[in-house]
Amino acid sequence: QQPCLQVTCEMDSCRQAGIGVYNGETYRPLNDRFTEHLRTAKNPTAISYQEKPLAKHYNQHHPEIAPKLSLKIVEKASSTNNRKIREARIITKNKPDLNDRDEQATVRQFLI
Repeated sequence: QQPCLQVTCEMDSCRQAGIGVYNGETYRPLNDRFTEHLRTAKNPTAISYQEKPLAKHYNQHHPEIAPKLSLKIVEKASSTNNRKIREARIITKNKPDLNDRDEQATVRQFLI
């Protein structure tokens, strides 16, 4: 089964404010996907990362500070469609601040 996941910024200021949360899904090995998120947070000014949610977050809230991220498996699904549906439900329910509106609209199509 493949995971729906939550990546959270663990900086104290973000935890206290309830911000810095991203929900997603992946068919790839979890370690590979988390490493990509971590790399984005470590290099938020890199041209290839600048528009990514964690890069935007670290540029705005924690410039020049080493990232502290956590990963949590929220749910698991056996097929791509099930994973996309679960991701859409999780994002719709939790409204994580790092998932942009375009992404939220895209995943909602799996709920219709």
